Amino acid sequence: MKTATAKELRTHASAILERVRKGDEVVITMRGKSIAVMTPVSRSEKPFSPAGFGIWKGRKELSDVTKWIDERRKERHQR
Repeated sequence: MKTATAKELRTHASAILERVRKGDEVVITMRGKSIAVMTPVSRSEKPFSPAGFGIWKGRKELSDVTKWIDERRKERHQR
């Protein structure tokens, strides 16, 4: 794991982001303390689901969120 200071991040952002893109993890430090970790985005993550945040969890009428949203939009946009 590589480290970079906040100043290095400001001045060499392109180079640091390129290292992250290639798979390295970079710890960002400020005044000698670690404040963030930059890691590459994993492409093997599961696809996004509209109910992925859990706000509709357990609601039976929302078993198919996309269908529910489409029905609500039809009500507003009928001609």
